Amino acid sequence: MTRLTEADVTTLTRELGTFEARLLEATGLDLRGLALRAAGMEDCCVQLRGARIAAVPMTAGDGVITGFTDCVVAVLLHLGCDAWASTQPDVRGIQAAVAAGAGVLFLADDHRFIALNVTRGCSVDDDPATADGYVAALEAAAGGLGGREVLLLGLGPVGRAAARRLIAKGASVLVVEPDEERVVAAQEVGLEVKAVELAAGLSRCSLVLDASPAAAIIDTDDLLPGTIAAVPGLPSAFTPAAQAALGARHIHEPLAIGVAVMAVRAVL
Repeated sequence: MTRLTEADVTTLTRELGTFEARLLEATGLDLRGLALRAAGMEDCCVQLRGARIAAVPMTAGDGVITGFTDCVVAVLLHLGCDAWASTQPDVRGIQAAVAAGAGVLFLADDHRFIALNVTRGCSVDDDPATADGYVAALEAAAGGLGGREVLLLGLGPVGRAAARRLIAKGASVLVVEPDEERVVAAQEVGLEVKAVELAAGLSRCSLVLDASPAAAIIDTDDLLPGTIAAVPGLPSAFTPAAQAALGARHIHEPLAIGVAVMAVRAVL
């Protein structure tokens, strides 16, 4: 997962309603509906409302990101959960949260961000949850992915998970990845992806999933009519001008989609 900054999470907390309105415009789904679709639970009665969930700050590695747990809680509250941020970090925070009745804990360090169901003894990882959420958003906005070509930027943890999901949805995946070893590794585990140069991929694909850390490498001249961009990558690969041209079809935020999918999978 990309390490967020205080500015990233502050912006999301302040603009969560605006983001959801744009998501609804692009996909026809609100955040909860998108998370249910991503988790394959559209027809299930997932009891998010009232689910007791605590976000616990962790001091390992580079330490706590100011506002991170509060942002996670804001998303969970938006979904209807009974959520709070632990005032204690690390093991003390876990102990206090469980003692207060939390059934699910959200925990993050420099390497992992998980939702841990302490009752069932299972966890949900942010990387595949985020990938599945953004693929679901792209699918909804595009009206389906079967037989479509999708340009995937990056084969890191989120990118590999996204490739797997896109292929399962029937898409043909063209990938832009400068590290050839990553492409070979993906192909060796059965991911049918085809490596292309960025310009070639953009000339063919109106559906783009940006899971790369590259900033502002796609401009307005690179867009096809009706281009839809699902962008879990931070920062976005699209320039500000390209983002403006795409409008709601530039689906991008740093945390909420992943948290929503994690919550649905952890609570069920």
